[in-house]
Amino acid sequence: MTLQGGGTEPLGSTPPDVDRREVWLEEPLTTIDKPSVQPAEPELMVANRGATASAVAPDGDERLAYRSVFQRLFMRPEVGAIIGAVGIWTFFWAVSGTFGTVGQTFGWLDTAATLGIMAVAVSMLMIGGEFDLSSGAMTGAMGMLIIYLVKATGALGGRGFPLELAIPLSLALALGIGYLNGWMVERTGQPSFIITLGTFFALIGLKLGLAKRFVGQIQIGRTDEASDFKYFRPFFAAEWERNKHEFAQRDFWYIALVAAGVLISILAVCELWFKRRAEPKATGLVQFLVSAAVGIAAGIGLNVTDGVGANLAIGVLIALCIVVGLHGWVSWRYEPIGERGSVALDSTMIRRTVLGLALVVLGGVVAVVMDSKSTNNFVFPFTTQGVRVMLASALGVAGLTLLAMVSQAALRVNAASKFIATSALALGIAVIAATIYIASKAPKFRAALFPFLLFLAVLIFTWGMLASRFAERRAVAARADRLGNRMLALGILSVLIGLAIRMLFITKAELLAGVPPAKTSVRLLWFALFTAAMMWVLARTRFGSWTFAVGGNKEAARQVGVPAARTKTKLFMLVAFAAWFVGILVAFRINSIQANAGDGQEFLYIIAAVVGGTLLTGGYGSAFGGAIGACIMSIPLIGISSARWNTDWRFLIIGTILLLAVVSNRYLRTKAGAVRR
Repeated sequence: MTLQGGGTEPLGSTPPDVDRREVWLEEPLTTIDKPSVQPAEPELMVANRGATASAVAPDGDERLAYRSVFQRLFMRPEVGAIIGAVGIWTFFWAVSGTFGTVGQTFGWLDTAATLGIMAVAVSMLMIGGEFDLSSGAMTGAMGMLIIYLVKATGALGGRGFPLELAIPLSLALALGIGYLNGWMVERTGQPSFIITLGTFFALIGLKLGLAKRFVGQIQIGRTDEASDFKYFRPFFAAEWERNKHEFAQRDFWYIALVAAGVLISILAVCELWFKRRAEPKATGLVQFLVSAAVGIAAGIGLNVTDGVGANLAIGVLIALCIVVGLHGWVSWRYEPIGERGSVALDSTMIRRTVLGLALVVLGGVVAVVMDSKSTNNFVFPFTTQGVRVMLASALGVAGLTLLAMVSQAALRVNAASKFIATSALALGIAVIAATIYIASKAPKFRAALFPFLLFLAVLIFTWGMLASRFAERRAVAARADRLGNRMLALGILSVLIGLAIRMLFITKAELLAGVPPAKTSVRLLWFALFTAAMMWVLARTRFGSWTFAVGGNKEAARQVGVPAARTKTKLFMLVAFAAWFVGILVAFRINSIQANAGDGQEFLYIIAAVVGGTLLTGGYGSAFGGAIGACIMSIPLIGISSARWNTDWRFLIIGTILLLAVVSNRYLRTKAGAVRR
C-alpha cells in the first residue's frame, strides 16, 4: 500500500510498534497504488488509532515519526473528556458539602450507567460515520415490549410469557429494527439522520398507539408479573448495600493499593519516556529501595501521630523520599544527559511565567479576602460565596495553564530551561495548595485537596528534575514499550481496585458514626463490562478497524476490501442491542414504563459521545470517551441538587459543557498532531 510521503507498504504489514488499527485489514490482499486509495484527513485517521510509536521511516514520512508517551496520550480522543470530568467533579466537590461522598458518587454513577451504555454504542456508530436518532425512543419501546410480553393476560392486556421467552423475542425485534435502519441507509443512499428520524417517529407512534390499544393507558406495568421474575432480577436489578458489608481492613488495602498503583504508574511512565542504560547503575537501585522503605515508614507514622508540627515534618520527609527515590530509580535504569545547556527562556516565555504566577497569587488573594460563608447575592444568580469560588478557580486555572504552556515550550529549548519552567509550574500548584490551607476551614479541603496538590507539586518538580538530567528516548524500543504499557495497566488496575474497595465496604467506626446508607446496582457492572468489551472490539478486532475505516472514508475502505455496508449495518444493530438492554434495565428498575419513555434521550447520547471526543464527521473517537462523556453529563445532575442550586439551570450547564468539550478536544488534537520529535 502506498503511504502518503512516498513509502510503499504491503497491506496487512505494519512497523513493529505501530498500532495495528493503522491497517484496515489483517491479511494482505494486494498492493494498491497511492491514487486508488486516498483516505480523507490522513492526520486524523492516524490520530484516532491512538498511540503510534515507530522509528522515523526511511522515506521521511512524518506520520511514522516517533512520539513520546505524553504526545501519544494527548492524541487520544478521550483525554480532553477525562480532563473535563476531573474538572467538573472537582468543581462540584468544592462547592457542595455532600458531593463526593460514597452515596452521592453512587448516585451519579448509577445515572451514568444506562446513559453510558447507550453513549458507548452511539460512539461506535458515530465513529462509523452514522447517526441513530431512534435510539432514545428504542429504549422506551423495548422496555414497554418486555413488560407487555410478561404481563399477565386479562382486562389490561399482556401475553403472560415468561422472561426466558420474552427476552429473546424482544432482542430479535430490536436487532431487526437495527438491521432495517442499516439496510435502508445503504439501499436508499439517504443520510442516516433522515432514515432514523423516520424510525424515531414510527416508534413514538407505535408506543403511544399500542399502549392505548392494548392497555388502555399511556403507562404499562408490571415487570414483576413475570413467572420467573425472581430468577432474572439479580441479573438486571441486583443492588449492593454498602452498610451491610463491613470490612475491618478496608482502609489499609485502599491506601496500599492506591499508593502501589500510583507508584507503578509513575515508574511505567519513566519506562516509556527515558532511554535505557547499557549497564544498570546498582547504587541507584539501593537509593530507590532505601527511600521507598523510609517513605512507607513515614506514611505509617503520619497515621499514628498528631499535631501540625509532627505532620509537617513527616510530610517534608515523604516529599524528600519521593524526590530521592525516583532519582535513584531513574539513575539505575536510564541514560544520563551529557550536556544540559544553560537557561534560555525567551521574552514571551518569561512574560507568560510571570503572568501565570501573578494570576495564581491573585486567585489566592481573592480566596482569602472574599467571605467564604456569605450567601448574599453578588451578581445574579450567584452568591458571594459562589463568585469567590468561581473567580479564584478561574484565576488559578488560567495561571497554571500559562505555566504549563511555558513548560511545554521549554521542552524544545534545552534541559536547563525545561527544569526551570517545570519548577515554576510546581511552584504555582504549591501556592494554590497553600492558599487552600490558609483560606479554607473545611476539613475536606485541608485533609484531601491540600495534600493532593502538594504531592502533585512535588511530583511535577521531580519530573522536571529527572527530565533535565536523563535522556529522553527518541526511537522505538519494543521491549521497553511492552513493559511500560503492562506496568501502566497494572498501576491503573491497582488504583481502581483500591477505590472499589473504599466505596463498596464500610468500617465499624463509620457504622458507629451513623454514615448514611449507600446503594449501587448491577447496572454499574454492566456499564463497565459493556465499555470494556467495546474498547476491546475497537482496539483488537478486524471489525474495529473496519469501523474506523468506513467512518473515515467509506469508498476508500471499499476499494481495499472492507465490507462497508455490512459493517455499518452491524453498527446500527449494536445500537439497537444497547437500546434493548437499557430498556430491560429500566423495566426492572422502575417496574413500569410510560409511552414517552426515552423520547429525546438520543440527543443526550450524541452529546455524551461528542463530549467524549468522537467527531460528528466520523472516523475518530473511542468507546471509553463515550463512557466518560456519560459521566460528565451525569455529574452536574447530581452536583446541582447537592449544591442546592436551582435545577432549572442544568441545561445551561450541559450546553456549556458541550461547547467547551468541542473546542478543547479540537485544540488538544491540533496541538498534539502539530508536535513532531
